[in-house]
Amino acid sequence: MNPKLIWANYSVKSAKRTHEFYTRLGFISNTPPKSTDLEMASFFFGENKFVIHFFEEGTSQIDKYIPEGSNTDGIIFTLSADTEKEVQEFEEMVKEAGGQIIQPLKRDENNYYGFAFSDPDGHKFNVLLMDNM
Repeated sequence: MNPKLIWANYSVKSAKRTHEFYTRLGFISNTPPKSTDLEMASFFFGENKFVIHFFEEGTSQIDKYIPEGSNTDGIIFTLSADTEKEVQEFEEMVKEAGGQIIQPLKRDENNYYGFAFSDPDGHKFNVLLMDNM
């Protein structure tokens, strides 16, 4: 098999809340523009436009794969940054949008600069500047 595309599917409590959160962080929506009853929020991440779909619990086919009430899935996505200032500004945007900082802004043991956060449903991301590579 040689898949042409790959994307991620997450379960969320409210697709509307998720859409508002990621819009406030500046991500480009992939949600169908004529969606009046928002049951899924979808966004492009990164220059290659990796897609993450966020399906509202009880409204989609992915419910059978994700345990009810699950707030984690063992995956953490990493978002790359180009400058320390960009990392700092994005951390502020996450806070203002209602995300939770789960690892404060710092340089880690590899000298990467960044922080980790979770969205309102507990999905985890870290933001890293890998300027020593």
